[in-house]
Order: sequence, then structure tokens, then C-alpha cells
Amino acid sequence: MVQALREIINSKYYDEVSLRETLSTFSGPSNDKNFEDVIRFLKNDAINFEKEDQTRTYLLINDEQWEDGNIQIDGYFSIALKNMYFNKSIDKSFLYETFGVTNTNNRVAFLIGQLARNECSEKGTGKMLLEEALSYIANVSDIIGGRIVYLDCDRSLQSYYEKNGFSFLQTKKSNNELIQMYRII
Repeated sequence: MVQALREIINSKYYDEVSLRETLSTFSGPSNDKNFEDVIRFLKNDAINFEKEDQTRTYLLINDEQWEDGNIQIDGYFSIALKNMYFNKSIDKSFLYETFGVTNTNNRVAFLIGQLARNECSEKGTGKMLLEEALSYIANVSDIIGGRIVYLDCDRSLQSYYEKNGFSFLQTKKSNNELIQMYRII
């Protein structure tokens, strides 16, 4: 089941200490330095970002564990509406053809800020989370507009996102290890 973190926080049963303990059980590959940021976000930032309306985070709760009275987070994603900044090296005709702009260095777009599966979750969980995030974004896009979704990822994940409909946009200026990928909704 996918559970909005916002709904947990707004529940009359909400206990921040217990929620933080539950979020801290999420784990990933111990040898993946990029996964550290994903874990740090969930454990340290997700609750505050929800309260500040900066992002919306959704938890994938393991149904079998839930039925047994346990909470196991199989994965999660966070989405937000942010400015996507273009490097000066991007061709103006590409910007016009793809994003409908040439005279700006940014565009408001949907950001998949975090997306991760627990190391003990089933194969295919990541793809399901991505599809769920894109579904939420498409629903919001129908209501408020917007046509672009983007994410920042490690170069090692580029082919994974390309297989899921994303295209390479640029290398992040602030971190040469990360690239930005985009997809038209």
C-alpha cells in the first residue's frame, strides 16, 4: 500500500518519535555512497519538508508485514514543484523544441527528488515506485498544468531511467557526479 507521509503526520495517532524510528529502519545497499543521501533524506528531512510543504513523500508499506502488525517500508518517493535550471551549453533550438522556451535559463517542472526501494524489497519495486510517482504527477498536471518531470541521478542509473522514458538533459553544475534526466508528461 502507498501511504502519504502527510496523512500519517495529520493523523490523530501521530507520534513523531515513533515515526522517525520507523523511517530509520529503511535501508539500502551498504556499498552505495549515493544511497546515503536517500536514507538521510527519509530519516532527517522528509517530516520537516512535509510540514513546510516543500515536498510530498509517499511510503510503500509492505502489505504482508502490515497484516502481521509490523511496519516495513519497501520504498518511497518524494515529489515537488521546482525550477529546473538549464546550463548555458544547452542548444537554444533544443530548448524550444523540447520545453517551448529559448529566452530563459529555467523552467518550472515536477521534480522526483527521491526514489528508492528497500534492499529487502522485491525486484521490480523501484519501477513500480517510479510509475506511481509519475501517475501522481500526471494527475496534478491535469489540474494545474505543467509538462516536464525531471530528476537528478548518478550516471550509473542513466540507462535505467532511459528504459523508463527519461532522456539525458545535462550534467549538474553543482555536482559533476550527478546528471539530470527529464521526461515530458
